[in-house]
Amino acid sequence: MDNNCNSSNRQEEQTSQGGAGAPAYAAGQPTPETATTEEDQVLLRVEHLCQYFGSTKAVDDVSFDIKKGEVFGLVGESGCGKTTTGRSIIKLYDITSGNIYFKGIRIGAGTKSYKDEIRRARAEYKEKIQTVTDPAEQEKLRAELRRTVAEQRAQIKAARYDQKNCDKEYAQEQQQKVQEKYAPLLANAPESQRATLQAAYKDEMRKARKTRLVTKIQMIFQDPSASLDPRMTVREIISEGLIIQGERNRQVLDGAVYEMLEKVGLVREHASRYQHEFSGGQRQRIGIARAVVMRPEMIIADEPVSALDVSIQAQVINLLNDLRKELGLTILFIAHDLSVVKYFSDRIGVMYFGKMVELAPSDELFLNPLHPYTRSLLSAIPLPDPEYEKNRKRIEYKPLAEHDYSVDKPSMREIKPGHFVHCNQAEFEKYQAILK
Repeated sequence: MDNNCNSSNRQEEQTSQGGAGAPAYAAGQPTPETATTEEDQVLLRVEHLCQYFGSTKAVDDVSFDIKKGEVFGLVGESGCGKTTTGRSIIKLYDITSGNIYFKGIRIGAGTKSYKDEIRRARAEYKEKIQTVTDPAEQEKLRAELRRTVAEQRAQIKAARYDQKNCDKEYAQEQQQKVQEKYAPLLANAPESQRATLQAAYKDEMRKARKTRLVTKIQMIFQDPSASLDPRMTVREIISEGLIIQGERNRQVLDGAVYEMLEKVGLVREHASRYQHEFSGGQRQRIGIARAVVMRPEMIIADEPVSALDVSIQAQVINLLNDLRKELGLTILFIAHDLSVVKYFSDRIGVMYFGKMVELAPSDELFLNPLHPYTRSLLSAIPLPDPEYEKNRKRIEYKPLAEHDYSVDKPSMREIKPGHFVHCNQAEFEKYQAILK
């Protein structure tokens, strides 16, 4: 299943060989207009994401999109790259290659694919030039090579600029909106109200200068104990993000903290306590409150219930579901428990060894699992039925036995509308026959 990230420099095939969840677009090009209706609006688009740590390909050429208000489940065994994918999206890592768009703005961009393309072009044209004897033809080939190198260097420059300046430009845009809002108010305000308006204007401008686009994406971490500072009170933990964004009013901060505590099922009195005074489920609720108080548009929930008792897991999942409906959140839900993901997710992507191997709506994936690894994962789900468990057969996934990619290389292909599988042409035809 080896597939490098150079494909991000080329226009992806569509229809049966489209990207995961939507057609992928050439890196560095502007994203297309999304659908006009809110429920079909793409909030996050990941294109050919690669995250390498030395020679380790933690995430290798992964593409998908998440619509506004949707819960997208990302599943796979430990070490498959799902957590790394979430951390790359929120910019805890600088990605190796590919593009990440949030609200149509490129917030993450890697350069490896462009550098690889330059090396490939130089090697290819060097070989071509050596086979040509006509000096004019040689010069023509050299000119083509210079053009190719210049184009890729321009892509590298644009990627580095977007990676570095997307938050700065977003802050400038927010400042412009504040100015446009207050300019007519200040111009027409009577003298008695001018001082109050001026103070409000300065307060909002300070917050606009400190705002960052990436803070519209918040993360809930797997281990609630490790993700909360033991030296800070709950009040300090929840309000920290608001303070960083420029909020100075103590009453506003306390009001936001109390509101969030009540939303997640805790009480105001908990604000003065430290994290060691709470149970695991309560700590995770504090972590959820810390994320939601920032009023994000998207939450990345990185296995938020795997460290909790089974009796508490359902409570936390129901809490996330309620917050999703109440606040209109979009959620990337990372987990290895498929039964939890099925209950909570609209669509599910299955990852194996850094690659997306299958992507489909939740019900469709459980009804028609096609990739052998997906079938293996589903066979491992236990049920509270002694008779079923006695006869349950585990399916073992053996990649070398299941696939022959020596000649026909795999790609993400749409088997039926909305159902994508990482396969070659022979497997594509087999999967279509299975569905028929």
